Amino acid sequence: MKRTFILILFIVSNISLTAQEDKTYQSIEEAFKSPDSVYSLDISDKDLDKLPKGIKKFKNLRYLSISNTQITELPKEIGKLKNLVDLNLRMNQIKSLPKSFGKLKNLKSIKLTNSKITGFPESFGKLASLERIAITITDFAVLPESIGNLKKLKSINISTSKLTNIPESIGNLSSLEELSLGGNKITDLPKSIGNLSNLKILFLISNQLTSLPSSVGNLTNLKKLSISNNQFKNLPESIGKLSNLRELDAGGNTLTILPEQLTNLSGLTLLDLSANQLKTLPNLFGNLSNLNNLNLYGNQLEALPESFGNLINLQELYLTRNKLSSLPESFGNMTNLRMLYADKNQLKSLPDSFVKLENLSSLKLNMNQLTALPESIGEMTRLSSIEVDNNQLTSLPKSIVKLKDLYRVQISENKLKREEMQKLMTLLPDCDWSFE
Repeated sequence: MKRTFILILFIVSNISLTAQEDKTYQSIEEAFKSPDSVYSLDISDKDLDKLPKGIKKFKNLRYLSISNTQITELPKEIGKLKNLVDLNLRMNQIKSLPKSFGKLKNLKSIKLTNSKITGFPESFGKLASLERIAITITDFAVLPESIGNLKKLKSINISTSKLTNIPESIGNLSSLEELSLGGNKITDLPKSIGNLSNLKILFLISNQLTSLPSSVGNLTNLKKLSISNNQFKNLPESIGKLSNLRELDAGGNTLTILPEQLTNLSGLTLLDLSANQLKTLPNLFGNLSNLNNLNLYGNQLEALPESFGNLINLQELYLTRNKLSSLPESFGNMTNLRMLYADKNQLKSLPDSFVKLENLSSLKLNMNQLTALPESIGEMTRLSSIEVDNNQLTSLPKSIVKLKDLYRVQISENKLKREEMQKLMTLLPDCDWSFE
């Protein structure tokens, strides 16, 4: 009987403790009434301009949220919160953290989004348990060299801030899986970045980078690489070693040529090279046979390689604003293509194989020099939208009336006879025809 009573007492005690841990205090006054029972404290959206020194009494505190207040600094006593795991300091006026911050040995996550923070104290490198850093829309400008000591760090997100350089010590972060540094003022990357053997996501958009170190080829676990809106003129040959890369976004740069080694990235599913200055593509471009989304918008391409038709898994293709006068005959091999935007080029005709694109549903060919569409276009039964404004068309193929899913045709600024248009409108009454 006594043993049963002890067991019941133990269970009740555990239930009580769990209940305390699950409770989130939202009043600091209430929390001070029983500080040992406070495991979670959320005093966000309060009229606070400072945090009381008595915060050190919350020795069991694990989660602390102080977002959207007027607090400008944290008391050094915050270093006494030895059990703190998650700290949310979003939307505050805090510009710096106290040296004592480095004593938070169990801290795993810190959020400083939309704050005035400019940097970390050197003691930041003592946060041995830290796994995640999120600092966005801030004045943050400098990462301390000591950040290289944070061996458990898995994710760094310092975006839309004022970061200008990355310390060489970042290469010591052997557990890092995500490095997001978009929207800063970074001009170059340390060679040591190639040591981040577990990195899966590297996000560097909208900086002032002109090149990637060749060591980036060592990031063999990398799955997503985003370097758009920088000042890249070329990509390193070593990029071809990124065997696990699935997404590459390099749009909005000044690339004039691609390394042949890029075609080794057979696992790529998304490739964005829009808004560059590419005149040609590598001959073996078709080796990227797993691509399902390819964006070549806004380049200076005059032709596509014959191997282009090997992109048999491609579903979306953007060729808008180039200088293409023709498409390769192999184009029709891309039978999974659903969306083709090839407007604002210099296309005079389409290859005979074009009608093999049996899954194509959206087609944009406006502002070219086309004089005719394929006579057998009616075989492309999934076509639902056709845009061929501003061409030299004198008629439309008769088979177009077979396209029962067609709901929109934009065909203004051509040389079509009104009688023919009226007949088509009668035969396809559910379609929205735009002639003007």
